[in-house]
Amino acid sequence: MTEILKTMRQTCVVMLVLLIPQAGVARAADEVPAEKTPFHASAQAFVDAYLARDAQAIGDLFTTDAEFFDEFGERTTGRDAIVRMYTDVFESSPGALVNEVRIERIRMITDGVAMEEGVVVVTPGADDAPYQSRYVALHTKESDGKWRINSLKDFPPQPLSRQEQLAQLEWLLGDWVNEDGEAVVHTSCRWSEDGSYLLKDFVVQTYDGRELNGQQRIGWDAGRKQIRSWTFDSDGGHMNGLWTRDGRQWVVMATGVTADGDTVTGTAVHNVIDSELITWHYRDLVVGDEFRGTSEPVRMVRRPPAPGDE
Repeated sequence: MTEILKTMRQTCVVMLVLLIPQAGVARAADEVPAEKTPFHASAQAFVDAYLARDAQAIGDLFTTDAEFFDEFGERTTGRDAIVRMYTDVFESSPGALVNEVRIERIRMITDGVAMEEGVVVVTPGADDAPYQSRYVALHTKESDGKWRINSLKDFPPQPLSRQEQLAQLEWLLGDWVNEDGEAVVHTSCRWSEDGSYLLKDFVVQTYDGRELNGQQRIGWDAGRKQIRSWTFDSDGGHMNGLWTRDGRQWVVMATGVTADGDTVTGTAVHNVIDSELITWHYRDLVVGDEFRGTSEPVRMVRRPPAPGDE
C-alpha cells in the first residue's frame, strides 16, 4: 500500500487536499481584451507588491503627482507621499494581505485617460476575517507609453457574506486525480444546493482492490470569523480544520480521530501551480503518540472530462 493510502487510512490528512486560488486579479489573462491588459497587469502588480511589502513598487504604479483618497476621505498627494504611506501600513499591519483585485469595469475616456472601477478583497491580519471595498481609479498614459494611476479613491469596507467568504476557494470546484504505481485518488468538489457549503468527495482505490472514501464539508464559521472544514471517512475517522491564508498558500490546522481511536493533529499546506496542477504536503503530523513530521509534496491534476462530456 502506498504512503498516501497509509496516511489516509491512519490519519485522514489527505482528506484536506484542496485547490487553492492564488492572491491576484480575478480574471483569466486570455479573457482580457488587449487594450485593457495594462490595467489588469497594473492590478496584479499591486497585489504582488503588497504581498512582497514593496512600497516603492506600489509607488511606481502612480504618477508623480497622483492623489490617493482612503476610505475615510483623507488625501495623500504625490508618489513619494504614497510610498511613505504604504511603508507605514506595512510596518503597522504586518499581517495584512490583499487577497484579490476584482476589476468590474474599464472605461476609455480619451486615448490617454481611462477610468477603472472594481472591488478589492483585504484580510487585515491573520486573526481577522476578509472584507471588501469598492474603488475607482483614474489612469493616465504618460510619455513613456505606460499607464499609471493619477487618482485612486477607496470606499468604506463592507463585510463579505458567507458565500463570498467561501468563494475564495472556488478554484477547488471540479474533479481532480493523483496516481502512482499502486493507487489512484479521485476528488470532486461542488457547491451545496443552498450555496452555503462546498462539498468535496474523495475515493482512494488501490490496484489490489482496496478502497477508502469520504466527504468533506467546508463552510464559514461566523463565530470564529474563519473558514472551517469537517471531514468523515468510510472507516469511521473524522477531522475538522481551520483555514488561514498565508500569502499564496492556504494553511489548514486540523485535529481529529482515526477509525482506530488515535488522536490526530497536523497542518496541511497547499499551493497552486496553475489551473491544472496543485501540490500539498503536511507538517508537524502527530498520530497517537507517534510524530511523523513533514511529508513530501503530493501532486494533483485536473481530471480531463470523459468522452462525450465536453
